[in-house]
Amino acid sequence: MTVYERNRKLVIPFLLPALFLYLLFFIYPAIRGFYYSTLEWSGFTQAADFRGLGNFFELFQDQWFWRSLSKTAIILSLGGSIIFALVFLFVILLNSGVKSRNFFRAVIFLPNIIAPVAITILWGFIYNQRFGLINGFLRIIGLDKLAQPWMAPEYIFWSMIIMIVWTYVGFYLVILLSGIAKIPPELYEVAVIEGANPTQMFVKITVPLVWDVLSIAVIYWGIFSLKMFEIIYSFSGFLPKAGIWTTAVYVYILGFGKINPIYRLGYATAVAVVLLIFVMIFVIVSRYVLQRERVEY
Repeated sequence: MTVYERNRKLVIPFLLPALFLYLLFFIYPAIRGFYYSTLEWSGFTQAADFRGLGNFFELFQDQWFWRSLSKTAIILSLGGSIIFALVFLFVILLNSGVKSRNFFRAVIFLPNIIAPVAITILWGFIYNQRFGLINGFLRIIGLDKLAQPWMAPEYIFWSMIIMIVWTYVGFYLVILLSGIAKIPPELYEVAVIEGANPTQMFVKITVPLVWDVLSIAVIYWGIFSLKMFEIIYSFSGFLPKAGIWTTAVYVYILGFGKINPIYRLGYATAVAVVLLIFVMIFVIVSRYVLQRERVEY
């Protein structure tokens, strides 16, 4: 018996408990969820009508589903683009010899340790039309005409994106900085000797060597943004306006919200199943697009 075969038999008993928990808490709920998605069911009674794929056919004709999906896509693409653009900017600034580097990194990361509900309350005060920070500042500098009702239907979604960017940019900055910390400083020293400026070093050295970390961060943002719920749900006072419904919020509204008809848990599960499929597609496509030859150092 080879060492590999002996170790394999030793590893299997240790994997079985984890495999059992994975099947119990992930695979089984996913299968049950797909079953519930075929029912017309409120979730509160035993009465349920089997619809087969009827919920899915209804879903693709549901204008609110497509609107919520478009909002989710905007948060994924626009919000992600702004977040990673700011991350790159902060990386360049923090690595340019700025003093108190750790202090600024901690300040940028700070929103991630605040509860989402507290963040939405804070930004609710900032956006307040009468005594909010933004409108108050505009009035002080004499730009009263630019003061707007930032929580009004025509502005609330874009106001929410700003809040989301402010909240999560620090998390992805720390991830990228952790990858940069592993790059040998000798590479930058050689680049300086050869006359490279900070931008050239960032593009030619930093980005290629942290590409794996950056790819993971992008995929994680995609998964997180597609499932984002609590910060959006609480942003408009736990009564989310239709203008900011993402797909995850729409699932909750269908299952437990007060819309007509209320408590359509079967249909809500169908929307959740489709959302899961979109998440899987995003992960597969992202891994393929972001895959590149590994750079060794």
